Amino acid sequence: MAKLKDIADLLGVSISTVSRAISGDTSRPVSEETKRKIKAAAIQVGYPLQGMAFPAAGLPLQYVCILPGNLMGNHPYFAEVLEGFHGRLAEMGLPPAIMRSYEELREPGRLRSMLDETGAGAVLALGWYDRGMHRTLVDSGIPMAGVSLNDDSIRIPTVDCDRMSAARMAVRHLLDQGHRRIGYVGGPAFDKIMENDERYLGYKFAILQADLPFRPEWIVDADWSVEKSYAETSAMLSALAPEDRPTALFCASDTLAIPAMRAAMDLGCRIPEDIAFAGMDNIELAQYTSPPLTSVHVPRLEIGRAACKFLYDFARGEYRDVPKLLLPCSLVVRESSDWQLDSSLT
Repeated sequence: MAKLKDIADLLGVSISTVSRAISGDTSRPVSEETKRKIKAAAIQVGYPLQGMAFPAAGLPLQYVCILPGNLMGNHPYFAEVLEGFHGRLAEMGLPPAIMRSYEELREPGRLRSMLDETGAGAVLALGWYDRGMHRTLVDSGIPMAGVSLNDDSIRIPTVDCDRMSAARMAVRHLLDQGHRRIGYVGGPAFDKIMENDERYLGYKFAILQADLPFRPEWIVDADWSVEKSYAETSAMLSALAPEDRPTALFCASDTLAIPAMRAAMDLGCRIPEDIAFAGMDNIELAQYTSPPLTSVHVPRLEIGRAACKFLYDFARGEYRDVPKLLLPCSLVVRESSDWQLDSSLT
């Protein structure tokens, strides 16, 4: 068990200074900067921080990022969001956020224990939302913000890209290339229904706006799985005669687009001559696929930085309402769709 002396030795301050900071003793005040350092050091050495007072301004010193286990590590999307988040924390002189998986904290009592053990003062939720866990945070007085939580019923500050506009942008590009048979590969929204995902809605809106028939047989629900994207795209294309297949597919993420492209090629389709592809996120790998993948660029670093600022300001009580920030996206055209389709094929 870590002791006050461990913190004092690490920082080169007296044990009494550490004690006053942690206990909130105001008889001999400790500077806010020293409190910040002591709290970070306490977390580093594993000293329990129950009851430690925050600075006078009420600002959290330790942030926690919670995300699904399959999104942790070097995930091509969220790793860059977290890079932006941690970069902004460093600029504010705060320690790196503690990383925890949603699955480990979902068990009863685990979230509250984590808050007590780490002295967490603010939580960022990435790619998940749980009303029970949110209630625990509210009851604990811990502010919460989210990334990739596009659901208007969620009453926390959120930052993301405008996914519906991004999908429409990608589909309009395919329309401009002459395509009139455009399919979709995606996954479900938070309510487990794909038809409620904003990328799906943007795709469908663009199709109907172009006065094209909506073809359910061209829709692939890959459940955000690489394996299912390959298998279900292959099954969809195999079930249709060549003249009935879509000539283009918009995929709701690059990680779904890449296996879908492979499925098409394994069936003998040429890309983009027989079937064009456009993805979303513009992950680093997109430029190295064969052919390189057209994708909607999502400003992931900026999303992470904005989420950090949102959470910081929300903790300070600067928002009267629950803000939602949608950052704009841009289209990066590459060889997977850079082909003008012969009008006789549409």
